[in-house]
Amino acid sequence: MKGVIACIQEMEDGITMLTFDDVSSEYNLFTNWSEEVLYTSKSYDSNTIENMNLTKEQYAEIGENLIIRLLALNGKLK
Repeated sequence: MKGVIACIQEMEDGITMLTFDDVSSEYNLFTNWSEEVLYTSKSYDSNTIENMNLTKEQYAEIGENLIIRLLALNGKLK
C-alpha cells in the first residue's frame, strides 16, 4: 500500500515548512509506514499557517497536491 504523510516544521525567521513524503506499508497495514521519498514541500509564513489564514487558493493547492500524488502512487492518474 502506498500513501502520503504530511508534516509541518517550524523553521527560522517565522517560516513554517509543509512537507509531503511518499510512504509505503506492507500487507495493507495502516500502522507501519516506511518513508520512501520526498514528494513536495512549501514554506509559509508561520503566523499565517498557525492562524489558518491561508487563502482559498493555497488550501486548494495543498488538497490538489495531496490527491494528485495519491492517485499517481496508486496508478490511477490519467
